[in-house]
Amino acid sequence: MQIRSFKLRVADHHVRVVPTTDAAGCPFAGPGVDLRGERAAQAFAAAGPLFEALVSFEPGVVLRALSFDFERERLLATFSPTTPVADPRPRVVRIDGGPALRTFLPLAAALATSLAALAAPVLAERPRDPVEE
Repeated sequence: MQIRSFKLRVADHHVRVVPTTDAAGCPFAGPGVDLRGERAAQAFAAAGPLFEALVSFEPGVVLRALSFDFERERLLATFSPTTPVADPRPRVVRIDGGPALRTFLPLAAALATSLAALAAPVLAERPRDPVEE
């Protein structure tokens, strides 16, 4: 399974993985695969190098969520506010292309491999659509 996109919601300890294709090789059209509990914990452990690389750009920030879309080549990260009294809104960082994205791309690709392995059994447990059979 290849991954089209993923989102790691640190604050909710939830991971959503969207495959590129379904079991028949067609573009994936279903809802994403949700990882919770032990699988989410394994996903967050695998995401450590990507998280560390992102936080290295601005030490001290607190990551709330991170998403990566391989088709759009886009990284989105949401951080807890750095000045919650002055501005309580979360900060959002969007990286589309360029040297910064090239820094994160190999880390995201390695993470996608781990996420695919974690998501495959969850996807296999879903009931099949009778139309597909």
